[in-house]
Amino acid sequence: MADVYDRWHKSHPKPDETQCSEHKSRTRRMVPTSDHGIGKRWQVRYRDLESHQRKENFHTRAEADKRAAEVDVEIRSGSYVVPAETKQTLGAYAQKWLDANSVGPTTALRYEATVRNHIVAHLGRRELRSLNRPSVVQGWIRTLQDGGFEVSTIEGIFDIFSSILGMAVEDGLLPKNPCKSKSVKLPTATKKKIVPWSLERVRAVINGLPERFQAGGKLAFGCGLRQGEIFGFAVEDIDFRGGWIHVNRQVRLVGTKPVFALPKGNRIRSVPLSAQLAAALKAHIRRFPPTAVTLPWAKPDGEPKTFRLLFVDEKGRAYNRSVFNMGAWKRALVAADVIPPRKRGARYLQAAPEDGMHALRHAYASVLLDAGESIKALSEYLGHSDPGFTLRTYTHLLPSSESRTRKTIDDAFREAEAEAEA
Repeated sequence: MADVYDRWHKSHPKPDETQCSEHKSRTRRMVPTSDHGIGKRWQVRYRDLESHQRKENFHTRAEADKRAAEVDVEIRSGSYVVPAETKQTLGAYAQKWLDANSVGPTTALRYEATVRNHIVAHLGRRELRSLNRPSVVQGWIRTLQDGGFEVSTIEGIFDIFSSILGMAVEDGLLPKNPCKSKSVKLPTATKKKIVPWSLERVRAVINGLPERFQAGGKLAFGCGLRQGEIFGFAVEDIDFRGGWIHVNRQVRLVGTKPVFALPKGNRIRSVPLSAQLAAALKAHIRRFPPTAVTLPWAKPDGEPKTFRLLFVDEKGRAYNRSVFNMGAWKRALVAADVIPPRKRGARYLQAAPEDGMHALRHAYASVLLDAGESIKALSEYLGHSDPGFTLRTYTHLLPSSESRTRKTIDDAFREAEAEAEA
């Protein structure tokens, strides 16, 4: 239970517990303490949920009484937070959240940049306790909207912010997470449906790639590999006899440093290898023998690993995603008339997001679905963690069942009429 004390006065002499209350009131008098006139007069004392002694000072007795009542309610309900710790800024606490995360190096860099540029930049100087109001969060979301960010980008930033405040709740610094309030609304946008490339465009773009990477384009379309998985694809990952390729690693950038790492989601997988794609890979190996490339594993200071890669740049190095996309890939898009050629002294026009190398992976999915492949099998081949995600992404590409339904019912009618005539 919280008690209120007068810091400026003390009773003198201290009352004798053996005396009756009437005698105490006659003999006790209030005298100034050494703190008389210094700071706030009234003090609320109590023990928190962990039995630690806490003290809070106030100017008036009314303020102290009100706070004492609030503390009693908070402690009984389990919603109490330590006032002094909630005075730390969001910027300071966000750094603790970053330090406590055990994500991979690439994700850690993304988190750090997001926190620095989009959370701390706007709210970093505010005390944690001031963030307990949903209106503050909603105002911050509006600021991001006004900054011209895509809805998906705002959702990603919001998730990180909510995670930071969620940890503050678990640490007992906030009574609840305002990001989870029903009044906090994220902007909505109609999700664009994936429109797969035609086979004609697929062939044209692959033919526009450098000769040393054309088989890489065929591997992207023929097995649905991601770009980084193709960059990390090694000769030992091919089972020509069994008709499989094994996706065991990728090349990714941690900051600006290339490293080998497990595929996205750590999902090592095997994908059927068609006869024509196998022939294309064999021809590529004869023309461009596999090159041993050594890179650190998972992080720039990780253990060095060496693999004989099928696809390397002109200097025998693992492909750099940024360099490849701005150079070879854009030239292939120009060759296929996906984007116009650049004018003298000008840069290429920016390719649309849907025209990245991931388009070959989408084309692979659309061809398999059109042929009747199951969502479950496609999900495994693509390395998705959840078939439901695959279904949500590609459900509009599933062949229409209308024709099959009509044919099935017509066949049933004909069968029934034939039995009746017999």
